[in-house]
Amino acid sequence: MKKTKRKTVFFSKKEWETVCKRAKFLKMKPAAFIRNMSVHKLWKYYHAEDFCLPFQKMNRIGANLNSIIKAAENTNSEYLDRLKSLRKRFEDCRTILNDYYRKILNTD
Repeated sequence: MKKTKRKTVFFSKKEWETVCKRAKFLKMKPAAFIRNMSVHKLWKYYHAEDFCLPFQKMNRIGANLNSIIKAAENTNSEYLDRLKSLRKRFEDCRTILNDYYRKILNTD
């Protein structure tokens, strides 16, 4: 018995143009596009900027906070404990952001 199955599917000219247009946009061959669209539950398309900007801002805030804490440690600042608790809260926020984007990208 064969391990693969073959099916013939008919498209109208307009439907085929749509399939080719979408496959080209995803840089896929039409056959691969049809196979993937029929097998996977959901495909999501996102602009990379939507994800990069929040992570860039969070990383910048984290780097600045670390620099401030280093300076506070070097000068034995009285605010060091408060800054360390702020860093802990910041890490919690970063975890929430990561979890949020992980859920968005999860297609299962």
